[in-house]
Amino acid sequence: MTAFENYFKALKKALENEKAYDIWPDFEPKYDENEYAWTTMRGLGEVLILNCGVCDGPSDLRHARCRGCVEKRSKIASEAYQRATGSSKEKWDVIFLCRIHKE
Repeated sequence: MTAFENYFKALKKALENEKAYDIWPDFEPKYDENEYAWTTMRGLGEVLILNCGVCDGPSDLRHARCRGCVEKRSKIASEAYQRATGSSKEKWDVIFLCRIHKE
């Protein structure tokens, strides 16, 4: 169990409501669906990197909103990959979810 999962489990206990939410509380996604990149990494294959931006989500595919976001953005990136390379991309070997911040 991650530190965040422990935190939210403790929060449910403090609220005395074990059924308040599943693993993570709900959140409103905030991201630019076109902030992605792909690369090939030794030992990993073709990697899709998705910038989660300022989204407050858990970056965890067990959460339905994260899973839906990744599916939608993976499709967008796959279509761009096909336009750029001429090869179809059915599935990425690895998908990285990250938050890139700049000052």
